[in-house]
Formats: sequence, structure tokens, C-alpha cells
Amino acid sequence: MSAPARENSPRRTLPWGWLAGLAVLLCSVYAWTRPEPVPVPKPLGHVRITLPDTASTPYVSPCGTTYRLPNHAKVELRTTPEGDAECWYNLTFPRFNAKVHCTEVAVSNRLPELMHDAQDLVFGHEVAATGIRRYALNEEGKSGMLYVLEGPVAAPLQFFVTDSSEHFMRGSLYFAHQPNPDSTAPVLERMEADMRRVMETLSWP
Repeated sequence: MSAPARENSPRRTLPWGWLAGLAVLLCSVYAWTRPEPVPVPKPLGHVRITLPDTASTPYVSPCGTTYRLPNHAKVELRTTPEGDAECWYNLTFPRFNAKVHCTEVAVSNRLPELMHDAQDLVFGHEVAATGIRRYALNEEGKSGMLYVLEGPVAAPLQFFVTDSSEHFMRGSLYFAHQPNPDSTAPVLERMEADMRRVMETLSWP
């Protein structure tokens, strides 16, 4: 007796639609529950400063002193009180938002007093300064000193020049904004070079 014929059973098919739906659900849950990256604040940048060229022009100050003035500087006259023997004016640097306050005065046997006053102006900022650099000028007929104060000081560059007998000139650099050593460093370096040129080329009538 022959064995009964086996019935053909239907082939089982995989539930692909169900699996695709499950995958979409899992991806959605992951996207919903994954932690968001913590934003890291970027440090504040500094404004890029384009330095002007180093050209200069011979100049005669309102007090009669001659020196080479940087072409990117302008002269701002200041009113001297009546009867005052001093002569005042400013060298302004619009691109840097800065001014150098200049004072010229006759020595009149007061050289130690004038030098003491100039040094007091420098060391009055010493508390805020992180350091002081000096550049000494010693030439025939004139001498002087340039002080560069490092750190957040109000007047980071100061100088004086004298012939020790008749003429005395001092200058102080001020920025018209809160000093930031990082952002003003290239400007201060350039201003130092400019003031050294003024000192080195300075002559009296």
C-alpha cells in the first residue's frame, strides 16, 4: 500500500513590512532620547587692525620744535592758559582712537623738577602695570627716555626729551577706550616706533 501523498504546505513569508515599521520606530525613539551636544562658547575674538604705512613728514610743532611726524597722525591744538609758559598740543591717531598729549616748556633751571614730574606721571601707573620697558636716548645736544608700560594701564607709553638747558618736551599716549593689552599690543608696538622716531629726529630752533 503506497504512502499517502504529502500535501504541499504554503511557504512561510517573512513579515518585511512589520520589520521595517519596527526599524523606523526604533530610529525615532533613539533620535528623541539621544542627548544633545552641550554647546561650548567660543572665546571672543579681537578686531583685526590694519596698520598704516610707516611714512613720516618733517613737521614744525606749534611750539617751534621740529621732528618727523607720522603721516597717519594729525595735530590738535590745545589752549594754553594765559600767562602759562608751557605749550600744549595733541598728536591724534584716528585709526587707533588714540592721542599723544604733548607739552613743551622752557627748562629755566628747573630740569630736575621737570624730570621728576615726568617720572611721577610714569610711575603713577605702576600699580596697574605688569612691567615697564625703557628706551634711553643719548645724542649730542639732547637726551631723553621712552617708557612702555605693559598691562591694562591708562597711559601705556610716555616719553620726554630735553637739551638740558633750554627746552623740555614730554608726551603721554592715551587710548579713548578701555585698554586691552591683547588687542592693543600691535598698535602699541607701532606707536612705540613712531614716538622713537619723533624723539630721534627732534630738534629745537
